[in-house]
Amino acid sequence: MGEGTIAHSRRYRSFEIGVIDENSSYLGVDRRILMENAGAAVARVVEREAPSLSTAKILVVAGPGNNGGDAFVAARHLASRAARVSVVLLARPEQIKTHEASANWEALTRMRRSVELHPAGTLEELQPLRRLFEEADIILDGIFGTGIRGEVREPYRTAINLINSARALKVSIDVPSGLDPDTGGHTIAVRPDVTVTLHGPKSFMDMPAELIGRVYVEPIGAPPDAETIAGPGDLVHALSRLRRPSTAIVEGEGVEAEGALEALRMIGVEAGVGASGGWLAVRAGGVTVSDRVVETGGGRFALVRWAHEGGGEDALSLARALKSPVYLVGGWDSISDSVYLKSNWIEPPIESGYVLGVAASLSAIFLESGVEPIYALGAACYAARRPMSGGVGGDRQAYLERLGQLLSRR
Repeated sequence: MGEGTIAHSRRYRSFEIGVIDENSSYLGVDRRILMENAGAAVARVVEREAPSLSTAKILVVAGPGNNGGDAFVAARHLASRAARVSVVLLARPEQIKTHEASANWEALTRMRRSVELHPAGTLEELQPLRRLFEEADIILDGIFGTGIRGEVREPYRTAINLINSARALKVSIDVPSGLDPDTGGHTIAVRPDVTVTLHGPKSFMDMPAELIGRVYVEPIGAPPDAETIAGPGDLVHALSRLRRPSTAIVEGEGVEAEGALEALRMIGVEAGVGASGGWLAVRAGGVTVSDRVVETGGGRFALVRWAHEGGGEDALSLARALKSPVYLVGGWDSISDSVYLKSNWIEPPIESGYVLGVAASLSAIFLESGVEPIYALGAACYAARRPMSGGVGGDRQAYLERLGQLLSRR
């Protein structure tokens, strides 16, 4: 197994790559930069694997998503090094799903001397292109990435069969198309000679070599901070998993309870008010989130409390001592599930009980929906803090309007 310079030892799941991409953009590293770096890394691996590149005929087979966008970039980088580069897009150009992938396709349309483009959104349009597969010396597979879902349909199925039957050196981008990146499950998948997986190791890398080929792990410039910040990637993931419990109970009084109830209302959760013990507690299903340690009867538990002088290590040690996820509110905020740490050092700190109530209730709902604690609490942290950016001050209505806009993002 070949590896790039990345130092990670963990296996990244597909949703975590989405979180990292979104958080990278939040930190100022645009997705188009990541795509450029990904395509360039793929091109370097192809050059390493094919010494006679200058005489090679390269076929790039791309889907309409960001995996296809990576393939477009790789095609552009390889165009000056190979004898011929042809790109088959398994969609109509207007079906390309993201701005960055569309921009890189547009760049290829202007390279009339060095790249041949063949849109083939249907099986009927793909069939006349069989000769490209038969004649290719190298085929780049950029059909599906980590976002694959459900059954492989036409024309993708036929394209995968054509790739597998070709005599060419086959290189898959990020994950062999058709293979579930988390489980390795598949009904039909490209069987590459080489896979160039991006950012860090993925779970599919434990599959037999005959299914994935030689694997290179290539960094693409995502900041390491994108994994440790509680940012929009966490929120997008948590909202995608959101399921509404029938009821939630808010125990407490004052502005903390008001903030908790308002946030629950915004995401469509019917919330009641329970007896107050002088502290805030939000109960949803088997989850309790409180600003003090409470007996939960064996249910899932998270602690959200003020900790203006607390640091990241305090959250980690507290989570390990309590055997529960912890969110210490104040300053950067500090979140731990007893293994990992997250925080947010960009948005204004939580300085009111009202916003603390928002963070507590969102934490409870995301946890109850099955979102893993480090991402559930990270999402709640970002969602509670972000509306204060730009200076709403004590304007509660302005805060709630911005919060509503965030929570409506799916």
